[in-house]
Amino acid sequence: MDEQVGVVPVELALAQIGAALGSIDPNRARLAPEARLHAARTARSLTGRLDALASLLLAEADAVHASERTVGTPTSTWLAIDQNLTKREAAGALHRASELAAHPVLGEAAVAGRVSTGQVRAINTMLDGLAAQLNDQQQAQAETLLVSLADRMDSDALGKAAAQVLAKVAPADADELLETKLQREAEAAHRNRSLRFWRQGGSVRFEGSLPKLAGEQFITLLDAHSEALRRTAVEARDPLHVNATPEQRRADALASLLHDAATARPKPGVGAAKVIVKLDYDQLRKGAAGAGVVGDGVQLTAGELRRACCDAEIIPVVLRAGSEVLDVGRSRRLVTPAIRAALIARDGGCVFPGCTAPPSACEAHHIIPWWLGGLTALSNLVLLCHHHHGLVEPAKYGLRDQWQVRISEADRLPEFAPPSRHPQAGEWLRHAQHRPRERIAA
Repeated sequence: MDEQVGVVPVELALAQIGAALGSIDPNRARLAPEARLHAARTARSLTGRLDALASLLLAEADAVHASERTVGTPTSTWLAIDQNLTKREAAGALHRASELAAHPVLGEAAVAGRVSTGQVRAINTMLDGLAAQLNDQQQAQAETLLVSLADRMDSDALGKAAAQVLAKVAPADADELLETKLQREAEAAHRNRSLRFWRQGGSVRFEGSLPKLAGEQFITLLDAHSEALRRTAVEARDPLHVNATPEQRRADALASLLHDAATARPKPGVGAAKVIVKLDYDQLRKGAAGAGVVGDGVQLTAGELRRACCDAEIIPVVLRAGSEVLDVGRSRRLVTPAIRAALIARDGGCVFPGCTAPPSACEAHHIIPWWLGGLTALSNLVLLCHHHHGLVEPAKYGLRDQWQVRISEADRLPEFAPPSRHPQAGEWLRHAQHRPRERIAA
């Protein structure tokens, strides 16, 4: 037993965990729904904690050359043989372990279960991106700050918190440091652009990497064609394509695009797929870094922003400039291209909490139905995918399962109220991107 009260050696703790797992009753059929959710949540949390502990133990073993001293092989070789991993998989695991060990505050939080596996990856990536611009003290402050934000930010939000972190740990140089970081990332993305393919059986497999703007254009184009193919399949009642997975639809869309390019024919019913760049009015006036974001909130460098505003295939939308010109009121029921562009800029895709459907798969929902006097205006519209559109429409589901949606008077963003039988009934919930930004105290 350790000198610290209540602390057991790691070998004993792991043995106890293994014994407990081995004694679990395999018959889980009688579990109540609430118990299943609780058990799933607990198991996932424990998995993340054990993964973090395994990584730290592996990094510590590598640091003292444990495998070389005991079995005469490097750590990655021992790991590959012991766990039946490929050399690439073993090297990747060792690299991730070393990354976590390099950030002791993050590692401790991961083992304690205060940060998830996804948050660990996001924070590691953020710290690696800032390392060249911060001194040791500032890096330590940034690590502690990001860990403290983990209980209020998901991995996506943490991955985009560079501006907030820099404003806290290096306030005097925050704008300059952010622009430098973004520029370095853009240059690295350009250097690392690639596309490779290899033939495998009856398939051609490929992988690659594109810079941000090119990647967003690629995704937008594929998703637009994918949704067009889905709707065609629904209309034709083609079960083979109606039941296709999103990944399969994207593959079909790419094949369709290649065919269209080869035959020089535009795809009917799709139209031009545009990328929307959201511009912050106040930051633009100051010429600050990070004034523009694309896709799911990825910031752009000043150079990328200038190019985006000159590209005919990219729509710049300035936020905080008012929506009066875009609101068409009662003059028509269907949303105009301008209103849809504004909806995409505000919502980014389906705004139902937890949904990741892209704008191309979304419909504009009138909160107050047009036929009841509702306006075709931003203040009365939200983007919803087909499934979640049904959840807010009483005609599809009974009132017991119907969700409510509104535009908040405080910040003009959409939020949802669950039905009465939902555990969070009575609360107004938001998509992660529309939750209030975490303010870092000075």
